[in-house]
Amino acid sequence: MLLTIKGFKASGIYSGIKASKKKDLALIYSERPAQASGVFTTNIVKAAPVIIGQKKLKSGYCQAIIINSGIANVCTGKQGIKDANEITKSTAKSLQIKDSLVIPSSTGLIGSFLTSHVGKITSSVPKLISNLSESGLNDAAEAIMTTDAFVKISSRKIIIDGREGTITAIGKGAGMISPNMATLLCFVITDIALEKTAQDRLLQNSVNDSFNKITVDGDTSTSDTSLLLSNGYLGNKPVKFKGRNYSKVKDALTEVLCEIAYKIVEDGEGATKVARIIVKGARTEKDADKIAHTIGTSTLVKTALYGQDPNWGRILAAAGRAGVNFNPDKVDLYFGDYRVCKNGMAVMEEKKAAKYLKSKDIEITFDLKSGNKASFILTSDLTVDYVKFNSDYTT
Repeated sequence: MLLTIKGFKASGIYSGIKASKKKDLALIYSERPAQASGVFTTNIVKAAPVIIGQKKLKSGYCQAIIINSGIANVCTGKQGIKDANEITKSTAKSLQIKDSLVIPSSTGLIGSFLTSHVGKITSSVPKLISNLSESGLNDAAEAIMTTDAFVKISSRKIIIDGREGTITAIGKGAGMISPNMATLLCFVITDIALEKTAQDRLLQNSVNDSFNKITVDGDTSTSDTSLLLSNGYLGNKPVKFKGRNYSKVKDALTEVLCEIAYKIVEDGEGATKVARIIVKGARTEKDADKIAHTIGTSTLVKTALYGQDPNWGRILAAAGRAGVNFNPDKVDLYFGDYRVCKNGMAVMEEKKAAKYLKSKDIEITFDLKSGNKASFILTSDLTVDYVKFNSDYTT
């Protein structure tokens, strides 16, 4: 559900990039400069807008984000930087704000130049601005979609110092999902005043607990961007890092991002299932993370999920190559409530487990029985449709 936020407006229109004539240009605008925090892809191959965004965010402020879909503006060299800069300058001029306060973002096909579309985009900016509205995030969420099947929006309200504050996010992503910082694109806005250190920590910690816990295909995007803008319109005393309201804001922000993260996995290209893989009983959380990620990205595990096959041996095999030392003769494995492996050996609940795997939402628990630390990952199944789609994506 979308909750509007005072001082923020958004819009989304068709500018001429997509052959499908679907919306492909979005704008998120704050009536006054908003304090800004960002987390970007760790892939060393970075989109031109990511490079620009990282530099501009050093000021700590942003007033507008302009996003195009259809072309990612990656591997486009100096021309890609020039194209993105031309778009932000045009946007800044039309909004009558500083160019330093406009951050670009792009998503779509890697390797294609945006150059031939820059004129279409800049000529569409006036319409984009005239369409700005508090409820425009729905259109913006639609405009940033590429292979997504549905829009991804999440909102929460929380009470801060007796006032009702709001956190709202839009996101996109369905393929090239295995973040090591954020996930494809996610833009979060709030009217809650935050101290800068608190805001930076809030975003990073919430990203770690949400987007860094998902995978669709094991590939990390070159355009991954998560931005958090706070305009302070609520009028509260700025929330401090680990201050009185910090945990409350962190919980709400994490809920919002977890909802977006779930929707991304649910919308995974060709996906029919969402599996939460829980690893517990580990010596360290890092160990649990490693094992969960290795299981969640295993092609054999993901195809077994698609086939509704309780092939628990594939899960143990994946765990065993995660680079974590554990005793395979002690581990237990569950599909939902059904234990299929006890102390490293089969138990007779596979028929019940196979029936359970017909569900859309699945929970798999791997218990190392070596400690008290745990972690999880959300993953999708790997289907024939995923292979078909990605084998002819550029055509």
